[in-house]
Amino acid sequence: MRERVHRTRLPRVPSVFCPTPAADAVVRHLPALVLLRAPRGYGKTSTVAYWLRSGEFDDRAVAWLTLSERTGVAELWTAVHDALVAAGVASPASEPDLDTVDQELRRLTRRLVLVIDGLHQVTDVDVDAELVELAQVHELLHLVVTTRLARPILSIGPATVDAAVLDVAELSLTAAETTLLAGRLGLSLSPEEISQLLAEYAGWPALVRAALLETRRASDGRLVTDSAAIARYTALVIKDQEQAKWRDVLMTLAVPDPLRPGDLEVLVEDPAQLPLADVVIQSSYTDRRANGTSAYPRGLRQALLENLRSDSPERFREVNDLLARRRREQQLAGEALTYAMRAEAWPLVLGILEDHWAELLDRHPDAVQAAVRTMPRELVASSARLVVAHDYVLDRDTGHQAEAALRSGLLTPGGPMPVRSLTTTQRLALRFDGTPTFGAAQILLGRLDSTLADDGHPRHPPDVERAIPELLTQWALSMLHANDGVRAAYGFALACQEAVRLGNSAAAREAAHGTALAMALLGHTRSADAWSTYGDGLAATPTRLEVVARPLARTVLAGMRLARSTWPTVPTITGEHGLAPLLELTRVAAAFAEILHGRFERARVVLQRHATDHGQDQAELVRASVAALQVDLALAEGRLDRAGVLLAGTHDDGAWTHASRARHAFYVGAYAETLRLTENGATFAGTRPRVGLELLLLHACASWRTGQRETAVDDLATAVGLAADTEVLLPFLTVPRTDLEAIAPDGSWARQFLDEPRLAHTDTVFPEPLRAGQLSVAELRVLRELRSDVPLAHIGRRLYLSESTVKTHVRRIYRKLGVSDRTHALERARELSLLDDD
Repeated sequence: MRERVHRTRLPRVPSVFCPTPAADAVVRHLPALVLLRAPRGYGKTSTVAYWLRSGEFDDRAVAWLTLSERTGVAELWTAVHDALVAAGVASPASEPDLDTVDQELRRLTRRLVLVIDGLHQVTDVDVDAELVELAQVHELLHLVVTTRLARPILSIGPATVDAAVLDVAELSLTAAETTLLAGRLGLSLSPEEISQLLAEYAGWPALVRAALLETRRASDGRLVTDSAAIARYTALVIKDQEQAKWRDVLMTLAVPDPLRPGDLEVLVEDPAQLPLADVVIQSSYTDRRANGTSAYPRGLRQALLENLRSDSPERFREVNDLLARRRREQQLAGEALTYAMRAEAWPLVLGILEDHWAELLDRHPDAVQAAVRTMPRELVASSARLVVAHDYVLDRDTGHQAEAALRSGLLTPGGPMPVRSLTTTQRLALRFDGTPTFGAAQILLGRLDSTLADDGHPRHPPDVERAIPELLTQWALSMLHANDGVRAAYGFALACQEAVRLGNSAAAREAAHGTALAMALLGHTRSADAWSTYGDGLAATPTRLEVVARPLARTVLAGMRLARSTWPTVPTITGEHGLAPLLELTRVAAAFAEILHGRFERARVVLQRHATDHGQDQAELVRASVAALQVDLALAEGRLDRAGVLLAGTHDDGAWTHASRARHAFYVGAYAETLRLTENGATFAGTRPRVGLELLLLHACASWRTGQRETAVDDLATAVGLAADTEVLLPFLTVPRTDLEAIAPDGSWARQFLDEPRLAHTDTVFPEPLRAGQLSVAELRVLRELRSDVPLAHIGRRLYLSESTVKTHVRRIYRKLGVSDRTHALERARELSLLDDD
């Protein structure tokens, strides 16, 4: 037997190796047969070597055999006999076979651990049954077998003899082992970082170790991993000889994320490779098998993609092209664009952008920006949509541009607006070439003088020019759906300006009413009126957008002004999926005002209708407004705990959600948290007056209740001034009237404003904010015991109460504090100074 075929020396254990709990359990009670099956890099060899070097088996002989290349049956038994000879439990023989090995094992006088490392190298699977029989017959033998591939021994063994099987699940690293390994390498990782690392590599030991070895903490505290090193190690794994036949399948299936039902038939051209693909999908390489989809862990996938891109660039582009076309047929625009970009299939990229322009700008703006900047210029110039994306949407920081335009008062009907932003060179030229320097707003918004540019409008073919207003309106509507009212108002106003320039009254009227709606939702009531009047003055037939936007804006404005209004009649629009969110929002907006006027029934109906008719795929504008409506209804009904649960499940950081969090904090008595959440309320006033006004009022009331009288007076004065300017009055119903009257002295302007007819004799429907005294003595005793982090039964024994009585007190404590668990109850108690001995 050639030495290069097998090795009989016990391998060393890597210094950073750490066995899994399942592996540790096996070594404590080693059965007759131990099977370890997993791909390369799962520590099979290291696990067994660790066992044998741990001292647990010093009373036993050890014979180790590593098969390093393809091996026949005869060669296997010769190698096994050589290993027995090397271990000192057998005598040399000229042509050893299975019978020779069997006879040597019968002569054993002490226990022997025989390790066959790499059984996948044996071509004849019939040998598996013979190995199982050896383990069954010889009582002093412990047979340990490792394999990278599935073999009959994995099913025959456990059914025949006392056996332990360690598969991928048992050999994958857990958080405990990863933390230990990181510590040995001098890395201090948080539990969240450990979890992320394990998720990226599915607990694959070798890849996790490689990632730890190639990870450093940057100066800003972030973890930085050398992905190229991971890719190099992964290349070693997939270039194994036994994996050669399905290496292409392995890398091909790393391209889709996720792999969806039916993709295999498209990606795998050779029908003979489909079974191999099924093996990969069902193996340890893939995870996230939800709703019929699967995908590699993120870190592994990136490594495989890098190898496919470098080793087979044509195949990489081909697979991405196939997926792009399939996803386009499936109406999955974001995925289709990603794959088409990777394939560098520019005509396909153009087609996807044309078909799904508004959706992609709404949900995948970065991908659109990358596509527009990467595509050949002649293709971009041939598409009106891409021209709009390049010149009006992606050529600037539209978020800051929109806010600046709104704050500076440029979003007025008929007023001039910039169509392009200044370059850095142009900004410097304006300041230093001796020409007149414009004001801050003009510089920020990109208005050029005649020495640097023409009239500011980019030149395009006539057909492209004519399409610009409609496309800008579509983009603005997508921003409205995304709950970005500021950019929506900016986009609609820009569309109106361009339509007027081109003499398109119909498009200008539609965009004007879109601007009015966006302004109304933000709280710019006077601007909303002005835009609505301007739109009505344009001679054109109302479009469907106007038909939907007009009643919604009317409902919103009436609610903010506390004007008397009837329940809105929602128009019926068929075939316009893009307007459906606005139809739903009309009901939600009316329900907000109903709640604050003490009428809850219609709000309940709206929420029930929404829960019945809408799934997860809904516009962010509707989702955020419905979430805020749910919180308001829970607060108004005195269900503070329910409101807290709703907010805990909301990960949105938009203005409406921010206001809901501040309102909840105030009414549960967490005034310090209220002050924190509302400290920047004035910054919202210029762009989102409705939210800014509510935050100012909450800050005033929280300041008053914490003894900060001067701050409270200043906040209320600011709030009253903002309300007088904007006519937004609804937020005054979100705070206690008694607080406002206490802050505003008699005869002051603020008090006169509060006593005006529309605000006089009004009060909030929300309950009086919680106070410490609302907890009974018994509840306070239980609350303080919750700090000990012991079961409720233990608390009952300490307080001489039954467990059921303690549970009753805990439920009441949670309800009164507006929380849903022990941790938040203690946090709220500390805010209310209920744990004064902490």
